[in-house]
Amino acid sequence: MKAIIKQAFITAITAVSCLYLAQWFKLPQSFWAVMSAIVVMQSDAKATISASWMRVVGTFVGALVGGLFLALGGYHVWSFGLGLGLVVLVCAVLRLIESYRIAAVTVAIVMLTGNSSSPWTTAEYRFLEVSFGILVALFFSALFNPVYVYQRSCDAAIKFYNKFKK
Repeated sequence: MKAIIKQAFITAITAVSCLYLAQWFKLPQSFWAVMSAIVVMQSDAKATISASWMRVVGTFVGALVGGLFLALGGYHVWSFGLGLGLVVLVCAVLRLIESYRIAAVTVAIVMLTGNSSSPWTTAEYRFLEVSFGILVALFFSALFNPVYVYQRSCDAAIKFYNKFKK
């Protein structure tokens, strides 16, 4: 029960901080940053890092494909369907199996909400907002789980030192 209370507190602090910062930076749709922070926030830093990486990669691929299909085909049901199908195939070919769902969701977001500005602006904002939320989640995960971050930093420093020691 204690772990759940801690996770609830960390998630709430992360979401509120993310919303405040996203609004302060005047992100156009700050709710995407907040949702991303909540989605990737896990009970330990290692899991948060893993979830974050998959989400950033999937969002990037989805924003790219969604922007491309919106630019080339405009908003059309067939263009939307082809974009979704292609992004899943691209993720499979690139062996990004854990990223295909978020890539498909990002295609849908870019293509279904991208009527007010250029396709590339819509795609860019989604990627930046999602990435911003993930960065905030990583910061708070490291802040509240410093032991894992410290261990990983030490391991990386030792690896770096040994690489150049020779």
